[in-house]
Amino acid sequence: MIKTNVEEAKTSLLVQNNIISSQIAPYLRNSDNTYTYQYIEDIIKQHTFDYDSRTLIVSTAGTVVIDAYDEYNGRTLTNTEVVNALKGNSTANIYQYDRDYIMYAAVPIIDENEIIGVSFMSSDINDGFENINLIIDKLLIIFTTSVLISLFVSLFFSEIIALPIENLTDSVKKITTGNYDTKVAVKGNDEISALGNAFNLMSTKLFQVDDRRKKFVSNVSHELRTPMTSMKIVADTLLSQEHWDEPIYREFLGDINMEVDRLNKIIDSLLYLAKIEKDELELDLSVTYVNYLIEKVIKTIKPIATKKNIELTFNSQSKIQINLDQEKIQQCLLNIVGNAVKYTPEGGLVVLSLIERKDEIVINVTDNGIGIPEKDLPYVFDRFYRVDEARARKTGGTGLGLSIAQQIVQLHQGSIEVTSEVGRGTIISIILPKI
Repeated sequence: MIKTNVEEAKTSLLVQNNIISSQIAPYLRNSDNTYTYQYIEDIIKQHTFDYDSRTLIVSTAGTVVIDAYDEYNGRTLTNTEVVNALKGNSTANIYQYDRDYIMYAAVPIIDENEIIGVSFMSSDINDGFENINLIIDKLLIIFTTSVLISLFVSLFFSEIIALPIENLTDSVKKITTGNYDTKVAVKGNDEISALGNAFNLMSTKLFQVDDRRKKFVSNVSHELRTPMTSMKIVADTLLSQEHWDEPIYREFLGDINMEVDRLNKIIDSLLYLAKIEKDELELDLSVTYVNYLIEKVIKTIKPIATKKNIELTFNSQSKIQINLDQEKIQQCLLNIVGNAVKYTPEGGLVVLSLIERKDEIVINVTDNGIGIPEKDLPYVFDRFYRVDEARARKTGGTGLGLSIAQQIVQLHQGSIEVTSEVGRGTIISIILPKI
């Protein structure tokens, strides 16, 4: 029992360490940057507070880069755990100082298949060793009265229980090292099988979350780098010559201003998404005529549609009013209708329709534009996903509009669906409950 508690403490500390490692890996190379350093420091201090432990980030040279307690910054660590972690091995050991028991754990921080540092944690585990003598006495009494029964049970059920649990334990250890695609074989319909299925579901979710995190970081980096690169080129061009005509200066500064606006749009959209996902946004519900709201959106988009000679119409059988957040639903519709107009050729048609059902309403946005390939439909609401990258760059989208629209609809306990056919057009349906 004592050994199990200690192993659980080791596993828990390694899991916490792996979580920290995964969170800071994309940023550690840029820790010289003040904002990045502050971001990493905030992460490890939060973990230190949450789990009553101490976290240090160590460089590949063994030097402490960040200490949650700001005490060992700049010092060199040569203990066994750090040395093993720099070799790619996650380890945890217990040490006794007088009557205190301390556990040290270290895992490698890996980015792009390269070890770039170590996450080192220490934790007080005195609670796990309290009352050891009392526990041992009780265990001895229980052991003497149940040894025969235990022997029988162990022989009879070893294949049924012990082996699956051992396999599950091995798989848990793999998960703690970052192998989120680990699965266990499941046989039968008993409790052990249910536990195995739950573990497989958990590992699948962890793998998906980790994969999305990596893709998101990569996409954000790419989206922010593109306008930064454009501004750098324009600025270098202006600086390369001593004299330029004023019209050229204005043209180049206009390009820089446009890229700054694009950066602001991306950052604002990302911050908005972050607030939604953290449940920081609250719905300001009020009874609203949905017809009026749609007409207001059409009035806003109309000038853009007129420039492309696109007919923008609205069909409704009756006036419908429900409780909703007018500002957020309006933003949702602006994103969707704006996309429909953007990707519909000149002379096309975009139709909005409002349908009332028993317990819900449906807002359909239909266009006869370029359409979306079937293989791309499952991903259109993913952040930064673009069906046609070159066309999206030309139209100046951020790739976040549909993702924001989906989050807003889900915030209203609704759903959003899309059907499309290449060359014939797209229908996006917003389904909202009558709350």
